Amino acid sequence: MVNALAYGRANLAARSGSAVGALSPGAYLSLAKPRVVSLVLFTAVVTTFAAARGVPPWTTVLALVISGGLVAGGAAALNHYFDRDIDVRMARTSHRPLVSGRIQRPALVALGGTAAVVVGLAVAVLTNEALAWAESAGAFSYVAVYTLWLKRRSVLGVVIGGATGSAAVLGGWAAVDPALGLAPWLLAALVFLWTPPHFWSLGIARLSEYRRAGVPTLPVVAGPRCAARWSAVHILGTVAASLWLGAAAQLGAVYFSVALLAGLIFLLSGAELLVRPVPRVAWRTFKLSGAYLGFVFLGLLVDVLAAAH
Repeated sequence: MVNALAYGRANLAARSGSAVGALSPGAYLSLAKPRVVSLVLFTAVVTTFAAARGVPPWTTVLALVISGGLVAGGAAALNHYFDRDIDVRMARTSHRPLVSGRIQRPALVALGGTAAVVVGLAVAVLTNEALAWAESAGAFSYVAVYTLWLKRRSVLGVVIGGATGSAAVLGGWAAVDPALGLAPWLLAALVFLWTPPHFWSLGIARLSEYRRAGVPTLPVVAGPRCAARWSAVHILGTVAASLWLGAAAQLGAVYFSVALLAGLIFLLSGAELLVRPVPRVAWRTFKLSGAYLGFVFLGLLVDVLAAAH
C-alpha cells in the first residue's frame, strides 16, 4: 500500500507540475462528494414540496439543506478516510485527495467529517426530531453499516447501502410532515430499489478495479451476468414503485408521463445489459440510472407545483 500511495502522489505531481500536498479548496470540497450530495439534497428538497403539496416554508427547506448537506458531506469525508486503502487500488478513486497526497493529514479529515455530522444533526434537531432521526439513520447506514461493515465483507453492501438515500427522502418529508404515510415510504422504496442497479452496473463497468481492490460487490463474486439479472429485477421494482407512488399520492399527468418515459428508457438499458453484460453497456446503464432518478424527482416537483397553482 505504501508503494501504491507513493506512486499515486508522484503521478499527481507529474501531471500537475506542482509539489504534492499543495493545499487547494477543491481538494477539501471533493471530500464531501459534492455531486453525490447534490443528488441526495435534490431528492430530499423535492420531497418537501411533495409533502407540502406545494411550496414548503423556506425556513424548513433551508434547515434541511444545511443539516442534510453537513451530515451527508461529513459522512462522505468519513468514507474517504476509512476507504483510502481501497481507493488507492482503483483508477476511479486514485485521484481522491487522501490517496493522491493533496491532503496529508487523514486524522483531520476524520475529525472534520465527524464534526460536520454532529453540527448537521444539531441543526436537524432544531427543525424537528423526525428529521434528525432520518439523517442519523442515513449517516449511520452509510458510515457504519456500508463503509465499515458490509462493503468489504458482503455482496449485500450495496443493497443495504440503499437505506442511505431512502433516509434522505424520509427526512425531507419529515421536515414538513413528521407523520409518515404511504407516499414517503414509496419514495424511500424507489430510492432503495434504484441503488443496487446503479452501483452494480458501475461494478460491471469497473470489474477489474473492484476485483483488485478486494471489494466483494456482486459482479466480482457472482459475475457480470448474474449482476445484470439482479439489476434487471431491481429496475423493474424501481419503475413499479414509481408508478405506485403516482397512484398513492394522486399525482397528475406530468409525473406519470415523466415516470413512464424515464422508466421505459431505464428498463431498455437494463434489458440491453442483461443481453450484453459488458463494460461499455454497463457504463451507459450507470449513467442512465443517475439521469433516471433525477428526472423522476424533477417530474414529481413540476407536477406538485402545477397542481398547487
